[in-house]
Formats: sequence, structure tokens, C-alpha cells
Amino acid sequence: MDSFFKLKATVFLLMLSMASACSQDEEVCSDAEISAPRIILVVGQSNTHAGLGLDPNIDIPENGIYQLGRFENNNCIIQATEPLDHHTKSEGRIGFALTFAKLLKQQQNQRDILIVPCGFGGTGFMDNRWNKGDDLYEDAVDRMNAVKEKYPDGEMTAILWHQGETDVILGNHNYQNDLDTFIGNLRNDLGDDSIPFILGGMVPYWVEQAVDRQQQQQLIKETADRLGVVGYADPTAPTVIEKTDNTFDEIHFDAAGQRELGQRYFQQFLLLTE
Repeated sequence: MDSFFKLKATVFLLMLSMASACSQDEEVCSDAEISAPRIILVVGQSNTHAGLGLDPNIDIPENGIYQLGRFENNNCIIQATEPLDHHTKSEGRIGFALTFAKLLKQQQNQRDILIVPCGFGGTGFMDNRWNKGDDLYEDAVDRMNAVKEKYPDGEMTAILWHQGETDVILGNHNYQNDLDTFIGNLRNDLGDDSIPFILGGMVPYWVEQAVDRQQQQQLIKETADRLGVVGYADPTAPTVIEKTDNTFDEIHFDAAGQRELGQRYFQQFLLLTE
């Protein structure tokens, strides 16, 4: 009899332990209350979010602008606060998405905005991170589809993409096809072939240092000519985006450059949608 009760006690403790573990793994969200949001997907590598020089007086959150969180707030709807919850976010660094979202909010103030940040530093097509079936690609699609399911009356407003550095460093000679295929696959998997897709050029100073980078920049720029409803945020026009010291962290825009880039992304959005 004693062995029977010992067995029951053991089974009970095991079940209690398993229940506790499951409870810890569950995502508990206190979602912000939003409705019918305009949804912005941000994808690419570090220049989606690595602009050094966060200014607490400029890069402030704004009412009505939210993000899909990661880390301790995974899949929770929280306020969009810099640095946004990209895969590789770093304190003191910002991207262009919040500037874009603030301008979008000014355009149509009555709508909430939800940013889905999915940038990951040092990634591309050639290292098998952004092709259909790769981890980062599938993460972005899964998160967007989860948001669409949560807010069926929401609007997929734009895809903002900044990438290219990793593939030129790795010598990807198939970059144009990889990029065009990525855009087509992503739109298809999100169920909308006409989502405005805007991509930005790489840091001009860094590009100027090598011919292969210049060729890559041209391929990125010409995407707007090859595919429909695609815009190009040009870091060289109307002025060249530069830093006080272009040689410092030369592959990345700084925070001021990211804010300017956000404005240029938004201008392209207006051209595609108005």
C-alpha cells in the first residue's frame, strides 16, 4: 500500500512540475487596446535599426503608434519605443520606422499604427536567412499573419525593407533575382500582391568605396523599375545622407540619417499611394 501512495505522490508531483513549466512557457500579454490598425512590416538587416545617437528629446514614443513586441513581450502589442524590438536591437540605436510611422499618423490621425519589427543585423539571401523557408523570412510572415488574425479589420499598409550589405560582402551575383523573388513570395504569403514595398539605398560613403557596392546599389535602386508598387528611398537625393565622420561605423547610418531616411521612405509611400 505504501508503494502505491508513493507512486501516486510521484505522479502528482510530476504533473504539477509539468503544469508549472507549461505555465512559464505561456505568453501572457497585456495588449494595448487598439483597433483596425495600419500595419507596417519592417524587414532587412542592421540598417533597419542600428543608427547610433538616440535622442530622448526627439526619438520619443507617440500615442497611437504601437509595435509587436519580442523578448519579454513576445507577440504582445506594446507602445513603439526606441529601440524597437528587432531581433538585434541595441540600446542607443534607432531605425527609420518610427519616423515613418509618425508621418503616417499625421496623414491619417484617427487610425492606430502597428509596427512589426523583424530586422536582424548581418543577414541576407546568400547566408540563407531571408529566402522563402529561411528562419527570418518565416518569422516575419508568421508574425504578420498572427497580427492579421488578431485584427481582421486592420490594413497591411507597407513593407519597409533595408538590406544588401551582407550579400555584396559575400559576393552574391544572383542578388537581383533573390530580391525580386523575395518580394513576390512575401506579398503572396501575406495574401496581397499590391502591398506597397519600399526599399532603401545603402550608406553612400560606404558604397563609394568599392565598385561591387556601387553595382549592388544600382540593382536595389532599379527594383522600382522592375516591379510594380515598389518605391526606392534614395540616400543620395535630394541630398546625400552623411555623418560628421563618415569613416566611423561607415556601413551604418547614424540616428540623424535614420530619421532622414524615414522621411524619404514616407515620401516614396505617398508617391505609391496618392
